[in-house]
Amino acid sequence: MILAIAVLVDLRRKPYSPVAETYHTVARASLCEIPIMEHTNVETILALFYEIWYLLVFSDQKKAAGYAWGLMGLTSKLAQSVHRNVPNSKFSPEEMERRRSLFWEMLYLDARLSLSLGRPPSLSLSHMDCPRPVYLPDSINQSTEGLHHFQEWKHSCYVHCLAPVLDLISQPNLDYEKILELDARIRDFSVPVALRARNPQSRAFLMQKASALILSVLLQLHRSYFTRVISGSEGMVNRSHRLIPSCVAVYLGASRMIAIVQDLYDREPELTARMLGYWSNTFSAAVALCLLVSRAPAACLVPTALEELERARSLFNSAKEGCSRAMEFTPMLESMIDKARNVHTRWKSTQNVPTVYYDEDVTESRMSREELILVMSSRGPFRAAHPSLVQCQIEVVQRGKCVPPCRPYSDIATLFSNTWNHQAPPAVHVISPVLPHSNPHARDGSDDPRTSQNGTTKYPGVDTMSIELGAMNLGGESGMMAWF
Repeated sequence: MILAIAVLVDLRRKPYSPVAETYHTVARASLCEIPIMEHTNVETILALFYEIWYLLVFSDQKKAAGYAWGLMGLTSKLAQSVHRNVPNSKFSPEEMERRRSLFWEMLYLDARLSLSLGRPPSLSLSHMDCPRPVYLPDSINQSTEGLHHFQEWKHSCYVHCLAPVLDLISQPNLDYEKILELDARIRDFSVPVALRARNPQSRAFLMQKASALILSVLLQLHRSYFTRVISGSEGMVNRSHRLIPSCVAVYLGASRMIAIVQDLYDREPELTARMLGYWSNTFSAAVALCLLVSRAPAACLVPTALEELERARSLFNSAKEGCSRAMEFTPMLESMIDKARNVHTRWKSTQNVPTVYYDEDVTESRMSREELILVMSSRGPFRAAHPSLVQCQIEVVQRGKCVPPCRPYSDIATLFSNTWNHQAPPAVHVISPVLPHSNPHARDGSDDPRTSQNGTTKYPGVDTMSIELGAMNLGGESGMMAWF
């Protein structure tokens, strides 16, 4: 299995070499020759683990995720008979560390797979006593950008983010306040200094930083609530509806997901094109934005969502010649984006377009933006939400200053309005943005991205490859955001 994966990521070979599938087939045949139920060992568990990883990341089979799910169930049961924390074990310390490292990788992979498929996990923290491994660099040269930093962070993320989300979303009749509380806890989770480098030199470190783990967790946390609003099951909603924070969270996560993969593709096009899992996630993010535009064309998020959809269109068109998954998804993506844009165009031209969003509260429409932000942070659905969700809407308004006037109506509050005055509103003080760059190539920070050549204000955008978001100022109060 290791040889199969190595062939696929070997840039000296052509993409999707048939040799990889040959190695994969041989590995599966070899496992069939072993009585794995009777003589289970670490090597067998490791082979099955790489089989699952191969199916999820590199396989283009339609039922690959289903096969991976079945294998994960078998592997987790076999692993529990091997990975035991037995006192006075006969194994050497090195062997014990190897077993612990493998078991924690299985915990993480099982949780990610369960969350993606919406199925219960096969392994749980509450039923295991395997200590975490010791995280040491492979060599002295890897002390700064060694993968052990990412491994330690990933396992901590499983304990504090992945496992709690799996436990929470499985509960019936869940209080929505607990969703927002967990969302805030995940976004405030600390990030080691080693993972905050803007431009990592190591290719492996770069690929790990672009894994978008936290984005995937947050998107899965809010997915069902976003679907309820967009599908119309909640009826006509406005910005005071209790589930609106989930819509903003999905918009923010989807936008960043697209920008991260685009940034990674710009830096490592050949390697990124071979990681099929990245393109599935990006396509899912684009689908969420298309649903938002089509079902809620009156929302203030829509103009910038259309910008992100054009980013996704450009990305898939650029990669389709070298990436089979991008080639497969591009026609569907083009069709969805065109339909979403058509819905928004018809809504702007005052045609009768069905929408699940319309804000009827006019009492605050005459407030200044700063006053409205203060109101949103102190009461309403965003009172218990993380400040980044309010920050997201500030940046949507700031970026939307360049959007042409849309359909006019007087009963939409300033923050969710698509009608702009001829004179640009005053700039909102933003220290650290949460949305990605509107210009995907402006990441080096050499020029101030807030000012264009003609002196007009531009939206700066956040570095898509930086895990830490840094300080943020809302109404004079500072807060720390550690997750993108």
